[in-house]
Amino acid sequence: LQEDMNLNEERKAPLRDKDLTTKREMVVQYISATAKSGGLKNSKHECTLSSQEYIHELRSGISEEKLLNCLESLRVSLTSNPVSWVNNFGHEGLGLLLDALEKLLDKKQQESIDKKNQHKLIQCLKAFMNNKYGLQRILGDERSLLLLSRAIDPKQPHMMTETVKILSAICIVGEENILDKILGAITTAAERHNRERFSHIVEGLENHEFLQLQVACMQLINALVTSPEELDFRIHLRNEFLRCGLKKILPGLKDKENEELDIQLKVFDENKEEDLIELSHRLNDIRAEMEYPLWKFHLLYNMLKDTSSENYFLSILQHFLLIRNDYYVRPQYYKIIEECISQIVLHCSGTDPDFKCRGRMDVDFTHLVDACVDKAKVEESEKKAAEFSRKFDEEFTARQEAQAELQKREEKIKELETEIKRLQTQVIKLNYSKFHTLATSLGFRLFNDIELGFRKVFLYLSGNNRYCSLMLVPQPGLFPTPSMLGNVCLLPSFLIKQLQTDLKESMIWVFFFIVPTPSVVQDSNEQLWSHNLLHCNSDFCGKFSTSRSVLLKCSMVIAITDTPACQNILIPPPPPPLFGGPPMPPALGGVPFAPFPMIPALPHGMKEKKKYKLEVTMKRINWSKIEPQEIAESSFWVKVEEDKFENPELLAKLAVTFGTKIKAKKTEEDSEEKKVQSKKKIKELRILDGKTAQNLSIFLGSFRLPYEEIKNIILEVDEEKLSESLIQNLVKNLPEQKELNALAELKDEYNDLAEPEQFGVVMSSVKMLRSRLNAILFKLMFEEHVNNIKPDIMAVTLACEEMKKSESFSKLLEFVLFLGNYMNSGSRNAQSLGFNISFLCKIRDTKSTDQKTTLLHFLAEICEENYRDILKFPDELQHVESASKVSAQILKSNLDSMNHQIQRLENDIENFPKTQDEHDKFVEKMSISFLWSAREQYEKLSNMHNNMTKLYENLGEYFTFDPKAVSIEEFFGDLSNFRSLFLEALKENNKRREMEEKSKRAKLAKEKAEREKLERQKKKQQLIDMNKEGDETGVMDSLLEALQSGAAFRDRRKRTPR
Repeated sequence: LQEDMNLNEERKAPLRDKDLTTKREMVVQYISATAKSGGLKNSKHECTLSSQEYIHELRSGISEEKLLNCLESLRVSLTSNPVSWVNNFGHEGLGLLLDALEKLLDKKQQESIDKKNQHKLIQCLKAFMNNKYGLQRILGDERSLLLLSRAIDPKQPHMMTETVKILSAICIVGEENILDKILGAITTAAERHNRERFSHIVEGLENHEFLQLQVACMQLINALVTSPEELDFRIHLRNEFLRCGLKKILPGLKDKENEELDIQLKVFDENKEEDLIELSHRLNDIRAEMEYPLWKFHLLYNMLKDTSSENYFLSILQHFLLIRNDYYVRPQYYKIIEECISQIVLHCSGTDPDFKCRGRMDVDFTHLVDACVDKAKVEESEKKAAEFSRKFDEEFTARQEAQAELQKREEKIKELETEIKRLQTQVIKLNYSKFHTLATSLGFRLFNDIELGFRKVFLYLSGNNRYCSLMLVPQPGLFPTPSMLGNVCLLPSFLIKQLQTDLKESMIWVFFFIVPTPSVVQDSNEQLWSHNLLHCNSDFCGKFSTSRSVLLKCSMVIAITDTPACQNILIPPPPPPLFGGPPMPPALGGVPFAPFPMIPALPHGMKEKKKYKLEVTMKRINWSKIEPQEIAESSFWVKVEEDKFENPELLAKLAVTFGTKIKAKKTEEDSEEKKVQSKKKIKELRILDGKTAQNLSIFLGSFRLPYEEIKNIILEVDEEKLSESLIQNLVKNLPEQKELNALAELKDEYNDLAEPEQFGVVMSSVKMLRSRLNAILFKLMFEEHVNNIKPDIMAVTLACEEMKKSESFSKLLEFVLFLGNYMNSGSRNAQSLGFNISFLCKIRDTKSTDQKTTLLHFLAEICEENYRDILKFPDELQHVESASKVSAQILKSNLDSMNHQIQRLENDIENFPKTQDEHDKFVEKMSISFLWSAREQYEKLSNMHNNMTKLYENLGEYFTFDPKAVSIEEFFGDLSNFRSLFLEALKENNKRREMEEKSKRAKLAKEKAEREKLERQKKKQQLIDMNKEGDETGVMDSLLEALQSGAAFRDRRKRTPR
């Protein structure tokens, strides 16, 4: 065994001195490892391959069995050959070894041969590291430590023993940051399997069948725990091992009688006791210093005074030096430490005090701190909410009182309006009772006296704003002809003159009444009166199907609204069908005449391409087809003859590969019939252009609603089905009114129209469609407009009030004025009576002589030390920030826009024509449920805006600035910036003080640590000098011997009481 290990006499002596049990384990392990590789081999005869040959073997990807023999031979070569041979192999060989190890570790199902190869690879790496060059190469490769950490596998105790020894040796090398690298590698390896990082090391200690593995694991634990310079970090690592199960295992290990294991356990206990003594000394020092040095007490008291941490200060006073410096969450740390300090500081197996590694702790301090911070924020927010609630209650009470007074006056107004209407009704009834229109003659003679009838009607209605006209129809079933309508519209001269002088426009109700025959009436005045009714009330007139309203203007232009009795009366040209008559009969056959399309001949002598009959439906090729007129005579497509590729096998293969559905074979007669039926009539656009039709199609496809349903939703103003998106898209894609009118004429050809035009036909019957849609959209978005305007007004109003009421802000301005006049003494700006508020943001531009601070930081520091009541002004000016985002111009524009839309809606409702459609509820819903509320909301917003403007003007007078020259956004923007800068200056001042204190302590601690580190490094360099020139061999052997004997741990500095 010793000969095969290539050991000299000096190295063989320690092995000979081992106890018989250890020797037996070593021999059994050696025999088992070499049996499968062809028996025991003598390294002197086997190491015949060169370093490049080994590299070639590793790179060629040999089988697992050959790899095992190759690695065994390589291990012996690395052990027996000089360092120059190792150097030649290491340039490429180390990467190949690590690649092979990584590949084996990544295998999910590992065979027995794979585990053996892993073990051999670890042995090769150990042999490769047994010199300074190899050790430096291993430390320089980022993968090496991670792969070694992954190889810590309790299921393979022999390999784990070698791996743990290698990591233990690396820990005590003395290289900078080597401990952090090893811990990072162990942590990353554990995270791959979602386990605790030290669990496998502790699990190796539980394997009582392999004593050497237990010794190696304790060596690694001691190497990790004793390496850190900081006491807190050493306690942290030790506690983590104890929590991971070491605490339960230690008593059993101490019962074993093994010299090497006892050495490691003794090292663990001794270092543990030394750390506890040092911690005790530190606590005693704190206790003594807190009794005498008053400056530390005052320092901490000033830091915590008037903060939420002050209540916990007395209970943790003796432990405050252990507190981590964190300005933002320090109060929450104090609260947590007060509850957990016995575990964190005083108890050796307590919770880890190293907050840098809090992610590995059982107690989730991040969660606790965040929860406490959130709780503190909630408490602070609740206080602010209570204050805001109080202010809101006051404002709301005043508002309710004003609304109550307003409501009282509105009720009085309504009562007066009701009384006026009642009196008007009595006057109308009185006049109506005096009026009778009796026909004195029958038949067509009444038409001769129509002017006299007009005169009588007008005389009766001369005192009202409504006019009535009477027209008699000779017999039942006969409606007025155009000539009769003309007679009605061409009013007598006296009526035209009266209209022109009295009113700009008037509404005339025209009644078409049937004149009974003489045989029916027979001089009966009552029956004649029953057929000729007149009334001046429009609501009453609208109930008759034979009535219609005519709008007369001074120019005598007549706008006639359709009624069931008389429809389709349109202004020419072209002359439409009169009175709802049927349209002209279509051409013979029911289809309009159109010439047969002529098929143009193909250009340049090209022949029509063959038409194929497919047995299966094929997948389509989405190409752009070239039109015949685009092909030039010299084009490639003129000479193409693709028919030569046609063959049955190709077509069959094509059908199998790209066919989607097999067609059922039918007779030729059935296919011809289907061909005729499949022809669809192409619906071309008649009125709309292509882009408009496409946009309408996209709109209709996105909402997928029947056209009539869309129409009814709009007519009924159904808010449950209406949405902003629907109305906005409809307004955007709606054709022009001229196009809608043209589409209305195609109503009888509805089925022949394209879908967008069908939709246009349906929507063309909706009166004032675009105005209606704009009104509905305004109604849907009105609440959003109010919610956008009201918060801005309230923000500026509250900000103005806060500025005038804030005593701390007033005191700050006084203090700044004092500082400015003092600093400006002797200059033209001295003895100022005041300053522009915008100057506050420029305070930070004045820097100190040493350029290390500014006047703003100085101001904040003085306020914090001597005038703490000034520090309240940021809390008192809560709404300044939100007010700085308000643009007065945009705010007024939004209010004007709202008013304009309300006025337009009022005009639309006033001029909205009478309709008989039961679905049309536009006027009802807009006027009753919305218009009044919208007007009221606008009036409130307008009053609030006027009040806001007045407050801002008063504020300008108060702080002496021109509110017209300085906008709201600019003024409050400067204040908001200063508020933020002041708070930031407070934080920076605190941070600067903390950094100064921290740097003082750190400087002292660093000087002491450097001295101690130099002493430690000298001791470690006695084990191995990595900076020494020359090729040193036996490096790993020396390190392992120091670990095994405990010498690597005896050189730790002694911590004596200070």
